[in-house]
Amino acid sequence: MARILINNGLVVTVDRDRNVFPGGAVLIADGRIEKVVQYLDVASLHGIDEVIDADGCLVMPGLINLHQHHWYVLFKGLADGLLLEDWITDLVFPLVSRLSDEAMRVASFQCGMEMLATGTTCSLNHSVTVTRPETVKAIIAPQAELGIRQIFAKELRCRNARFTAHPLSLDESLLAFAEEARRWDGTHGGLVRMAMVIEANAHWTASGMSTEELIVRGYALARDLDLRISSHIAGGTFSLEKGFLKHLRETGRTDVRYLMQLGVLDERWILAHCIHCTELDLEQMAHVGASLVYTPTSEAIRGGGIGPAANASRLGIVTALGTDGPMVDYTDDMFEQIKACVLFQHQRHLDPTRISVERAIEMATIEGARAAGLEAEIGSLEPGKRADIAVFDMRRPHVGPLLRPLSAFVCAGKGSDAKVVLVDGEVVYRDGVFSHGPDPHEVLREAEAIGRSIVESAGLSSRLASAWPVTEPAAPAVRRVPA
Repeated sequence: MARILINNGLVVTVDRDRNVFPGGAVLIADGRIEKVVQYLDVASLHGIDEVIDADGCLVMPGLINLHQHHWYVLFKGLADGLLLEDWITDLVFPLVSRLSDEAMRVASFQCGMEMLATGTTCSLNHSVTVTRPETVKAIIAPQAELGIRQIFAKELRCRNARFTAHPLSLDESLLAFAEEARRWDGTHGGLVRMAMVIEANAHWTASGMSTEELIVRGYALARDLDLRISSHIAGGTFSLEKGFLKHLRETGRTDVRYLMQLGVLDERWILAHCIHCTELDLEQMAHVGASLVYTPTSEAIRGGGIGPAANASRLGIVTALGTDGPMVDYTDDMFEQIKACVLFQHQRHLDPTRISVERAIEMATIEGARAAGLEAEIGSLEPGKRADIAVFDMRRPHVGPLLRPLSAFVCAGKGSDAKVVLVDGEVVYRDGVFSHGPDPHEVLREAEAIGRSIVESAGLSSRLASAWPVTEPAAPAVRRVPA
């Protein structure tokens, strides 16, 4: 494997001491970081296959997107004006039943490319569909081909009295899950990891998609397989008729309290959103070591509220960031989440010191790694760790003067300023070009065609219309060729 030197950049290590090296260098060998230092004399080094000049660039750990749904990329822009509960019933349910394995495959390529091109090197893909072995392969294989690190959190569901359409009983589902986990976990040189999805919030349990027995036995299996568990928790709006409050009034318990009562909540759980978690909920999460994933732009665009990320962080809860998915808030750009995290937490608390830029960067890197149980491998630039690194060009006009570089870039830069992205010590993206995978333009064309076809077959074509009148382009004028 190539020996690579990234030289002369602003190296933000996010290591234990939070070292920052202006004009610093990162030396990579055999897929791992060999050195991270203030200065390296290039002339004195031998056996270097490539030197990446990072002058004017931010060099940092690859971003970790700890909550996203890959197939949402097929349906960007459709959800304007919908509350979360209406979004689920009016969009998700009609669309999800029409997703083919081919749609999953194309979406996986498109999502992976969007993430790599914006500096994300690892993501947790939270499955919200029923996946067969062929479907799991269609999801995992494209991103493995691109070279991005992935955690595929496969759903655990089963047939029950309220969900009769599922093909498997709980016993059969547990066996099938274990088989898929063993088949994929650690494959592709360790780029693929598996996790479990157990939906334990009020919405899912009320709909019959989850049961108490499924939660308890699923947790036991995840513990046996040493897997993380991802779950949507305390999300939605404050509607008394159909939201979080409706189920709270009916059951008398919060989602976190439910998991505590079942005796299953521990450090394996990665709880996404947590918008309406109470202070007691957060204290219980901190006590058992559960993690929280804050998805700021997703929550904002649906009018769901602002999650308690700052309070969770102050209690010592491992607090990470995620995008949720482009059918919700139309982006997979983790730099948007870093900036939004700072802005929205300040707005929630009316306090401009609540979350610093540096803390938000931690949430998108080392905190994501901790929540996933991968902090010994990724999340910071330290000798011995896997070389998952993002290099961002900070000298673009929209960024401006770099008097305080991190604050300037987080608040003025963009994920698309990614210049070079490495995963496991390999350059997988450079200046708009992917090292592996199909033609990105062809992938985008396929994604648009598949998305439009599914929308039309679901009877949702009206969602494609703009609020403004759109005039169809006129036919091109016919030029007469002189005789």
